[in-house]
Amino acid sequence: MPNTLFINLLQHKYYLYLVFLFLPITLLHAQNNANISDQLANRLHEASKNHASESVYIQSSKGIYETGEDLWFKGYVLNSQHLSPSTQSKTLYVQLIESKTEKAVWEEKYEIENGFVNGHIYVQDTLREGRYTLAAYTRYSFYDDKQPIKSIRQLQIVENITKYHQSKKQDTLIKAKPKETAIDFQLFPEGGYLVSGITSTIAFKAVNTLGIPKSVSGTLYENNVPINKIKTVHAGMGRFNFTPDVNKRYHIVLDSLTTKKQYTLPTIKADGYVLQLVSNTKDHLTLKVSKSTSQKETLYLRVQVRGVAYSVAQATITKERLIKIPLNDIPQGIAEITLFNQNLEPLAERLVYINQDQKLNIKAVLDKGEYLTKGNAKLKLKVTNQHNNPVIAHLGLSVFDDFYNNPKDTKTIETHYHLSTQLKGRLYNPSYYFNLENANRHQALDLLLLTQGWRCYRWNEQNLKSQNPLKTTQLTNGVEGEFTYIKKGKNSPEQSFIVVYDPLKEEKKSMIPLDTNNKFVLTPLHLKMGRRLFIKHFGTKKDKILISVKDPFLAINSIKKLKDFGYPIAPVTEKSEVNETKTLKWQSIKDAVKLDEIQLVAKKKGIVKRDKYLAKLDSLAKLDMAGGDYVCTKDNYLNCPIHLPHKYSKNPVEGEVYLELQIKDGGQWVTGVAPVEGQVFRNPKLPAYRYPKLTDEYLLEKFNIIKAKGYYTKKEFYNPIYDKTEQIDGFPDYRNTLYWKPDIITNNKGEAQLEFSVSSINSKFIGVIEGVNDNGELGRQTFEFHVRKRE
Repeated sequence: MPNTLFINLLQHKYYLYLVFLFLPITLLHAQNNANISDQLANRLHEASKNHASESVYIQSSKGIYETGEDLWFKGYVLNSQHLSPSTQSKTLYVQLIESKTEKAVWEEKYEIENGFVNGHIYVQDTLREGRYTLAAYTRYSFYDDKQPIKSIRQLQIVENITKYHQSKKQDTLIKAKPKETAIDFQLFPEGGYLVSGITSTIAFKAVNTLGIPKSVSGTLYENNVPINKIKTVHAGMGRFNFTPDVNKRYHIVLDSLTTKKQYTLPTIKADGYVLQLVSNTKDHLTLKVSKSTSQKETLYLRVQVRGVAYSVAQATITKERLIKIPLNDIPQGIAEITLFNQNLEPLAERLVYINQDQKLNIKAVLDKGEYLTKGNAKLKLKVTNQHNNPVIAHLGLSVFDDFYNNPKDTKTIETHYHLSTQLKGRLYNPSYYFNLENANRHQALDLLLLTQGWRCYRWNEQNLKSQNPLKTTQLTNGVEGEFTYIKKGKNSPEQSFIVVYDPLKEEKKSMIPLDTNNKFVLTPLHLKMGRRLFIKHFGTKKDKILISVKDPFLAINSIKKLKDFGYPIAPVTEKSEVNETKTLKWQSIKDAVKLDEIQLVAKKKGIVKRDKYLAKLDSLAKLDMAGGDYVCTKDNYLNCPIHLPHKYSKNPVEGEVYLELQIKDGGQWVTGVAPVEGQVFRNPKLPAYRYPKLTDEYLLEKFNIIKAKGYYTKKEFYNPIYDKTEQIDGFPDYRNTLYWKPDIITNNKGEAQLEFSVSSINSKFIGVIEGVNDNGELGRQTFEFHVRKRE
């Protein structure tokens, strides 16, 4: 039996390290151990600076939207290492991207308030049906590198939900079973290497060319003699144990394949080290370190989670040794355990998922399990931690018709922050590992980590070092602009500031100073002033000035071309997506809302509709100019051909009738010709004077104004509460999203109480709650209920 080593926990600076104290190590050795602990921890800390400091998750109100609907979303901007709400970024840049064309159909900025965003998008009627990607970026999460973009949510947009489900059902019925594709079969020794004479675990993974797991079985051969049977146990993954011999040849042949391809095992080392997980409990990790030689030596073991070293241990090992690590001070997530030699060179590595119970436990209790149409529902929430203590948490809740749920989208707040953002590549059905109904989820999750490879962990020290120091893009918390003189008038004063304001709240203006290079920044405080902002300078008519404001989405689109979207692979199922017993009547609001008569009134040509502020500018401009027209005050002639503009001329007034002199030449009236005595006549048919049509662009340029976009305006979710009369006699309510509440904060008892009304749709409805607390603990819960028609 190998010796078992227990560790004492010490605190040091910003991280924790573990010191192994056992005889005959002296106090001096313990001091040296502390110095080595510092080196290993600081080395990781320095490398982690190259990693993005924020990570963004998007929670949407549902998975499928019809055109013409409201798309509600909540953005979680969390610290990448500790998963606590981040206060670094103030602006969330959001795009809705059509997947087929990869073009953004919506681009807006949203205010981040203490790490959270309450967002809304209108799904325009002009959008084509198909898959769309909702993507979000912040200053500290989006960099000019080739890392995939994972701060996304994939959505389906359809014209009519009923027709969509009918078409999907038809596709399922007629879809032929795909032919068997080539298989990618890979082997992963636990710890990274196979060492001759040391019994090891080898994990394996089989996927097709699309990354979909394939169930396989096969045989392990030693010198062409079968010695072991293998078989996948979950999502194309499996494992087996055996003791390799460097002097023998090994290969695997899979069953039921058209070709009997031989898959060779990874290289077997004659000498080396093997790191194995013995047990993973709620309180401890037990690991076994084995080596090929019997020479006594000192090794070091570092445990890190998301770039933070939580423990560094020293152990003297002769042949093999068990090491037990307490987990009470380490957060939930993927832990990377690395074995180092005395030169602090990595020898072996193992990824282990720890503290899966360290999360938010959300309990949702409805006052009923079934409601009548337009009935009122009451919901009580209770949030506790793993010790059943109440927790103050920030939650987002959506209640919607099951018909608008996308069962193939398995992305959740837990899978995003604990798996997808921590591992390279795209994961298959990651929500499986967090579903309490799956009894083998812990074993399956460990198998997932075994099949990721030595350099798969995003926070691996070598991965971090290989990244160039990240350069921030043009994304900032504010928006940059520049003031440029195209032509400066003689004796014109230098300008040192500009003014920004919301045209609907003109009295609330803010002065922005220009720096020495005549540049300025619209800060988050300016962007909060309104969705549409006006920027005004104070140049004279002698000046020609250009004010430009950077469009941050140009930089985003340029960098985005170099990146991929990293979204989980949907689970494969042979079941029909449509529930045969589910009624399709009134599922689409477009089927439900039908008007007896629609009258369309065409807008008169030439009429320019303007808001209140631009209408004001229009009036001021017309008082100041008339497109070069003038009136001779002597005879009230418009553009008098006898008297050119002079000091007694005046501007015409719209609506007044003036006289006009023209020269009769060959029977035609000609204006602007030098008069000839006896040939000047008055035009008796001149209409009332009208000013020239002034465009918005002309008005803005005339008044030294340019437009900029601030934060997208918040929209309040409509949440009616019906009385008894409205429930029976009121108009039908065809809302498929019954409730959206992105800013729930539980009280000191971990509780929150909510109330909402169901609609006139008799269907099954789903509630989804997700959230986080200040300690970075995440949680998710779902519930469901039915609505039936009133008799």
